[in-house]
Formats: sequence, C-alpha cells, structure tokens
Amino acid sequence: MSDFVEQASASFLKGALRAGVDACVYLPDSCLTPIVRAFQRSRDVTMIPCAREDEGVAIAVGLEIGGRTPVCLMEASGLGYSGLILARAQAQRTPVTIVASHTRGAGEPYDYHSATALLSEGIFSGLGIPYEIANSTQPLETWIFRVLQTVRGQRTSFGLLIPPFVMTGID
Repeated sequence: MSDFVEQASASFLKGALRAGVDACVYLPDSCLTPIVRAFQRSRDVTMIPCAREDEGVAIAVGLEIGGRTPVCLMEASGLGYSGLILARAQAQRTPVTIVASHTRGAGEPYDYHSATALLSEGIFSGLGIPYEIANSTQPLETWIFRVLQTVRGQRTSFGLLIPPFVMTGID
C-alpha cells in the first residue's frame, strides 16, 4: 500500500475515533479496503463484516439503538438494497452513518459505476438523507468528523461518498 493510501486511511480512522466511533459494519469494497484495514488494526473499534448492504445498515441501526456509535462502509450500489431500513431509521430518528464509494462527482474514472452513482444520490435525496462527496480539499479526518457531528447533533442519517481518487491520490 502506498504512503498516500496509508495516510488517507489513517486520517479517516483518526477522525472517526475522535468522533466516538466504536463499531464498524462493512462489506468488502475495493475503494474502501484501506479504510477497513485501518479500522481492523484499531483495538478501539468492533469490526462486524456482513454479507449484504441492507443487513449492514440494519446492524448499524441496532448498534445505534444499543448506545454504540457505528459507521457503515459499503459500495454505493448496495444502497439500493437498503432503502427500507434507511427509511425506517430516518423515520424513527435513529441515525446511520454511511460511507460509500463511487459518486457522480468529478474523478469517477469508469462508466460502469454510473448506475451506482445515480442510485446513491437518488436514495439519499429521496429519503431526505443529507450527503456529501468527499474531495481532496479537506483531509478525510475532517470529513468523517463533521459527518458524525451532524449525525449526532441532528439525529439524522448521513452519507459520505468517497470517489476513488480521494483514496488513491491518483489524478
């Protein structure tokens, strides 16, 4: 792994820990793998792998109800499976922090991710869930900390979409 990727994933973990994250629900994803590995190296975070994105969101909702502070990592295509549980979480004001790869923003190099990008923004917008697209103007530590600050303060779910270039540093 390159120094840039190590720094980016360490930055994300630092911001998440500073915001009180103590659980990480995740599905394998090529873009977010360095972040997952950073969480796995931390002794302060309970790691929960899952088989489907809707399962992951449901687990994160349960953790939140149980007093934990989870983050849910997935590829954005999985949000299509997660609409119902996200709607329930939003309706009952049980926030879920979703960190997903692939966006409609600049820096998405492959057309086969276009449906994924359309889906994520549609789900978030349709359910009234705020979301941001991370860019390289702020460290990932700042992005995740501010997202979690909003989740806690406003009791709303929130999506943070991360384009591949933010994790790889490759333009």
